[in-house]
Amino acid sequence: MRTLIVQLPLGTPSPSTVYPYAEVQTDTPAQALALKWAAAALLPTADQQTDVVALVPAQALSWHRVTLPAGLNKPTARRQAALQGLLEDRLLDDPTTLHMALAPDWQRSAQPWVAVCDREWLSAHLQALESVGLTVHRIVPEFAPTSENLQLHALGDAEQGWLWCSHGERGVWGLPLSTLGLDGQGLWAQDDERLAADVQAEPAVVALVSQRLGLQARLMAPSQHWLSALANGWDLAQFDFQTDAQNRRFKQVQRVASHFLNHPTWRPVRWGLWLLLATQIVGLNAWAWKTRANWQNQQQSWSQLLKDNFPQTLVVVDAPVQMAKEVARLRQGSGQLAPQDLEAMLAAWGQVLPPDMPAPTAWRYQTGQLFIQDFKASASQQNAITQALNKLGYQWRADGTAWVMRPQEGTP
Repeated sequence: MRTLIVQLPLGTPSPSTVYPYAEVQTDTPAQALALKWAAAALLPTADQQTDVVALVPAQALSWHRVTLPAGLNKPTARRQAALQGLLEDRLLDDPTTLHMALAPDWQRSAQPWVAVCDREWLSAHLQALESVGLTVHRIVPEFAPTSENLQLHALGDAEQGWLWCSHGERGVWGLPLSTLGLDGQGLWAQDDERLAADVQAEPAVVALVSQRLGLQARLMAPSQHWLSALANGWDLAQFDFQTDAQNRRFKQVQRVASHFLNHPTWRPVRWGLWLLLATQIVGLNAWAWKTRANWQNQQQSWSQLLKDNFPQTLVVVDAPVQMAKEVARLRQGSGQLAPQDLEAMLAAWGQVLPPDMPAPTAWRYQTGQLFIQDFKASASQQNAITQALNKLGYQWRADGTAWVMRPQEGTP
């Protein structure tokens, strides 16, 4: 799976705006980013296997902790209005002109973090990317307050570089490297926090930062911290910028499916599934062939039985039905009663009627059906009558206020 990371410049977009970007193969181990720059129209194209991520620079965000009132788990509009009301006194701009996004674990936090940026600026860049065929699936902050320990990242060069600080309890803040004094003066951190901090620096400033902070900084390739931004769990695409939920779920399923179908780790599982599928197909075909053969044998036995007992039958279409008709014709010719005849049905009814129950006073006969009117019996008596009639080849069921007796299907 391929991920295209595009960092949004601080200014408003124009045809000459240059976007820093990098491409990452998420199915491969961690790798050094190859940072490139291009205008929006010259950015790499994104296919169905590409996840487009917009990276919001640290300078464009402010961070605030809030205490949300209860009952905001579901209604998104109320949550947005609540954030605007809570942050109104802390912001320099009108809250309605700003975009706000909650931390991914805000429901489990008593005071979740809120990231704030300019809505028009963010919307303009997303529309600029959309106009060149790049639909952003996720918006992540360059740095986020996710670590329990102080994290320091020195970016750029000695003259224009910045030192960015992030802490799970204190938020995200930065200062120009030119203002950083010896032993971390101006860092807004205690000495014990500074000495325990995780410091990373790009090649142009690693020596400077190590000297100013009084501890060795780890060398970091330019923009390598973008990989950490991908993994911090944040997504600023909330409220007005929330991507369609169905498309996001489809993209996630697509990523998982692509990883399963293409990654070498899953090759044995894929082979096993294909083998299992092939075995099932072969088994189903064999079962279908056996079932059809049994059915054909049964049809042939029925046809042979019909021809043996009724030699005058020349063409066999439906052996059981034709045999039932021939048996009924023989019975009629010999004067025997058929199960659907009135006399036979009354005789069967007389056999099953309980001795302590009076005979019904009203009944009606219709070809093959005997309707018993005003017949009142207990539930146990009805069950006994039903079972007894079933043994004699008859059905017994209620029909409105009457009871109906008829021969069972298939009775000649």
